Amino acid sequence: MLASLKTILAGGERDYAELVEESEVSSKVQIMIDRIESFTDSDRVIHNLREGKVTFAKIGDFKNTNIDELRRTVAKIKTVCRALDGDIVAVANEWLIVAPPQATIQK
Repeated sequence: MLASLKTILAGGERDYAELVEESEVSSKVQIMIDRIESFTDSDRVIHNLREGKVTFAKIGDFKNTNIDELRRTVAKIKTVCRALDGDIVAVANEWLIVAPPQATIQK
């Protein structure tokens, strides 16, 4: 590349330089296993969603202890998920799967 710049600056035969952009694109999607035990755990799931990670979150124990707080927690995650064009689904009333836009959940 340095030789190309010297040729251009010296007024050589080429009057353009081809810049090669090196981008590192990962085709793998990370999957996180998590547990939601309180409303504050929703922030961790949302953070993973924004980073493009699929999250499997166990909600079974939280469902048995405080159903109203669980509903509030799921509503918060669902709102952010929809805003980011992600996907969310509950499986067997024990797990919540939250996927970013790069991944889809086949229902």
